[in-house]
Amino acid sequence: MGANVILKAHKGQRVVLKDRRRFKVIVAGRRWGKTQISKIALIKAACLRRNQLCWYVAPTYQMARQILWEDLKRCIPKKLIIHNGINETRMTIRLINGSRIELKGADNPDSLRGVGINFLVLDEFQDMKKETWEEVLRPTLASTGGQVIFIGTPKQFNHLYDMYVLGQRGDTYLDEKGKLVINQWKSWQFPTIMSPFIPRTEIEHARREMDPKTFRQEFEASFESMSGRVYYAFERRDHVKRCEFDPRRPIIIGQDFNIDPMSSVIMQIQENGDIHVIDEIILYGSNTQETADEVARRYHRQMNQVTFYPDPAGNNRSHGRGESDLDILREAGFKKIIFKRKHPAVSDRVNSVNRLLRSAEGTIRMYFDPKCKKTIEAMEQTIYKPGTREVDKKMSVEHPADALGYFTDFEYPVRKVEVLGVSL
Repeated sequence: MGANVILKAHKGQRVVLKDRRRFKVIVAGRRWGKTQISKIALIKAACLRRNQLCWYVAPTYQMARQILWEDLKRCIPKKLIIHNGINETRMTIRLINGSRIELKGADNPDSLRGVGINFLVLDEFQDMKKETWEEVLRPTLASTGGQVIFIGTPKQFNHLYDMYVLGQRGDTYLDEKGKLVINQWKSWQFPTIMSPFIPRTEIEHARREMDPKTFRQEFEASFESMSGRVYYAFERRDHVKRCEFDPRRPIIIGQDFNIDPMSSVIMQIQENGDIHVIDEIILYGSNTQETADEVARRYHRQMNQVTFYPDPAGNNRSHGRGESDLDILREAGFKKIIFKRKHPAVSDRVNSVNRLLRSAEGTIRMYFDPKCKKTIEAMEQTIYKPGTREVDKKMSVEHPADALGYFTDFEYPVRKVEVLGVSL
């Protein structure tokens, strides 16, 4: 690619570049070489075929310029670029074979719509809104069958983790209908130490200077839980597993009536007493009637098996005809509605959930099906305001956890323990 151009890839990078899966996810530690593999992959995709549209997207337009632009221009031989083929303002490079490499920012999603992309790199994906991928960029690949590389450093168990999990299902897997499917996803986890270009002394220096959790996240590419978590007892590896719906068992629904979103957490109790969270209904900009309609649609054959455990406030709030949220549920055919007359204390709800997640002696009594993504997100990302025991609601992720807590606080309340005796 030119006498003065060196595009070296170390062993881990070569493994990714040689893999032919359509969707590839790289979870890597700091300075592993994420920028280098982005650059190599983009140039390779643009040069191997004619008329390819290749995009590099960073969380912001300015980050795309800072991370890759100057380095990318230096690495493409001038003989491969058409005359005046570099546009500094738009950060585009046109090649003589008709291909284009363009750098974009995810901070302006509307600018990413409506084009057919052949190859896409999403860098620092953990810092983008997942809707940018799902609603904006994913459709641009439909007509081209384009390939994608997701790159990032762990940031709790967010959407980067979700993508990583897709690539860990093996070459084939069984879908929800039991059909064998060829996996188009592949994912890798690369700690910084796997880069041959980083001195071990630098890594050891970082280990001495950083707290263990931050070091694991930044250098070992480890997904870590958020600090100050409300539901601290929850761990994906222990609590997330396949939880099948049993049409013969009672259906329990914890219900939060927040308008945006309305949150219904659907559970079944097993023979051994374990609680399985089998499904969720999360409706944005919705209302109680739409929630009732959706529950009836999913469980119309088991209407008599459904019991709601709602937010007690739903008994008081009036709607258009003067009816309450609970009146709407009753009118929809749901007769079993159990709730406390007085709103339970937040700490009581939280403690009841945490005790079922893991008791002091280590017993786990609650499990979550992987498809209950918003409920799992609530378990992991609901945090307290710094220095307080007040739930931080800025992220607005707590509502499914609230719905769950209305059930657990009623049926599995944490008893107040009074310790008697003499202190010596």
